Amino acid sequence: MRDIWTTAIASTACFAAIGAPAWSDAETETTSSESAGVDSQSGLSVFSKAYFEPFSPVTALDMVQRIPGFSLSDGDTSRRGLGDSFGNVLINGTRPSNKSLSLDTVLQRIPIADVEQLELIQEALPEYNMRGHSRLVNIILVEGAGNSGSFDARLRLSPSGRLGPRGIISYATVAGPVELSFGLDFGTEGNRIHRRRSLHDASDALVEIQRDNDQRHYREVEPSFSLNWQIDAESSLRFDLQGNAWDWRHSQVSFIDAPAGSGYVPLRYEQNEAGNHGHSYLGSVSYARELSATLSIQTMALADRETWDDGPEAYETYDPASGFLGAIIVEAEGETEETALRQTLAWTPDERHAFEFGAEIAVNARATGLALFEDDGVTVTPVVLPVANTRVEETRSEIFVNHTWTVSERLSLESGLRYEFSEIVQTGDSEQSRSFAYPKPSLTLNWRQDDQNRLRLTAQRDVDQLDFGKFASSVDIADNNATLGNPDYVPQRTWTLEAEWERRFGDDGSFSLQVGYDWIEDLDGWVPITTPTGVFDAPGNIGDGTNLRVTANLTTPLDAIGLTNAVIDVFGEWYNTNVEDPLTGQDRAFSGTREWELGLDYRQTFPAQQLAWGWDYHWVSDGEVYRAQEFRLYDNTDGDLDLYIETTRWGGVTTRLGVDGVLNTGDKRERVFYDGSRAAGLVTGTEYRTGSSGSTWYLRVRGTF
Repeated sequence: MRDIWTTAIASTACFAAIGAPAWSDAETETTSSESAGVDSQSGLSVFSKAYFEPFSPVTALDMVQRIPGFSLSDGDTSRRGLGDSFGNVLINGTRPSNKSLSLDTVLQRIPIADVEQLELIQEALPEYNMRGHSRLVNIILVEGAGNSGSFDARLRLSPSGRLGPRGIISYATVAGPVELSFGLDFGTEGNRIHRRRSLHDASDALVEIQRDNDQRHYREVEPSFSLNWQIDAESSLRFDLQGNAWDWRHSQVSFIDAPAGSGYVPLRYEQNEAGNHGHSYLGSVSYARELSATLSIQTMALADRETWDDGPEAYETYDPASGFLGAIIVEAEGETEETALRQTLAWTPDERHAFEFGAEIAVNARATGLALFEDDGVTVTPVVLPVANTRVEETRSEIFVNHTWTVSERLSLESGLRYEFSEIVQTGDSEQSRSFAYPKPSLTLNWRQDDQNRLRLTAQRDVDQLDFGKFASSVDIADNNATLGNPDYVPQRTWTLEAEWERRFGDDGSFSLQVGYDWIEDLDGWVPITTPTGVFDAPGNIGDGTNLRVTANLTTPLDAIGLTNAVIDVFGEWYNTNVEDPLTGQDRAFSGTREWELGLDYRQTFPAQQLAWGWDYHWVSDGEVYRAQEFRLYDNTDGDLDLYIETTRWGGVTTRLGVDGVLNTGDKRERVFYDGSRAAGLVTGTEYRTGSSGSTWYLRVRGTF
């Protein structure tokens, strides 16, 4: 098993192969190159359009993805409210969206002709609000950019022989001081998953084998609209709206055989037709006004609604000789709501200091209904499951102040304090009300040793977002598993110390090493809950834990080893987690956390031939899940390798042919079942499962007009 230190050693060896001069101060003292189109300044690097020419970009998204040492992030959009959903990209100095549209969507709509240059902001500067990001990219558009459109058409061929078309089209136009953007994302796909399961008894003797054929089909349509109005020199208004309607279905047939002598005999077969459909819409509005040369305000509002339905889904069991034996029928529905309002006041008294004061309030709710029935062929009997129908509503408010201080030319300090208040009310099958209040301080020190080396030190406290889905019960009939909703679940809190060192070499190279240590209170996990009908697994808090993590990122050109216009990105991460198991009292790793992860992304371009090719590879270690009466082990076997080749020679569009899942030999899962609590150690059986969806070919054409 490779860990992060092996990755770091391999990265160092890669540097040596590329050539030590890339690391030498003599080579890197000059960081401005007219041919490469890069100009470095204090805390900021400017990338002209000339820098991106070898990559044959079509849109602003292509350009952003080729900036060394930068990874696109939408912020934490899974959190309720607006405070953590700000991404790490600016357009003309302002954030283009806030949770309602992804940055991929926004940047895909900007043709390269409308881009003047890109700025990589590498440290906290008073004129930019980092919002917790270590780096920002600012896209400077050509003044007076007019009407433009973009398209992205894809056709995927699944291993089952099904074609899955998908299209994205957008158009932007200018009407005086108003910019309008329209977009439509639509498509369908259908893949087939083959699984094989084997069930063994306590002595590991084979009891039965199961073969699954799971055919899936998914389709959706997602329209979007944006309006950006420059009201006057001091004020602007932005409005974003996005809708989504989807329909997901799958049909599964399973054949279960029992061992008999040297062969097998049919035991039973099962079939299931399942579906999920729903719709959602999300809208946001943002108003900004400059009150003076040093004061500005911004008001933001968000509304998000989603409705979905499952079933009725019948999981039917048949005897090969006698026919129908019985069925479990599942019906489920749900609604989520989110409404948020945020007000900020920014004050920049001088060129060294910038303050932000503000408050936010958000009201969120999730209502779920679950009905379970047993059909024996004669009667249909309801099955009672605790906390099956419930509504959870949270009213959350937050006040905050942030300060950015440029201490010197090479030293800056970011500090902040957020104080959160929330009340959670649950009604339905379980009724209770609880209130929380948490301070969340943060402090980040940025030191630029020189134009190549930077150090960032961070200390902060964070409070995780409560997952409303964990308050309600759910069932997984295919795995014969029920999860109970836990009304007593509380958010885990984390104190973090983190250090990051970044070194940039040449115009195209970057290496960063991040070391962090987390102290976690009330760690998320699985707890047993006993009811009159049995013992169930439930999400809950299992005590305090720690996490030591090391992350390395490398972006480097490979010209020195003879690969012209080739770039490789290397990502490695290692976790050392520890918590005392509440059932066994023994120390163990966090449930569900992988010990390490490795990612490689290679791309080589041939500008004269208007051709490029590349591959990416992703590999994670085994994952362990500790439940009350069960232990699970996940193995991703050979990892995931994707290949592609693309050209821009036809009609000025980018045409790509690729294959995903080249090494798709399947994923493995092992489940160990216990008699009663896992702490007793009495194993009743083990299930082994392998599953694979095969390799998928695709043809993709994208461009602008």
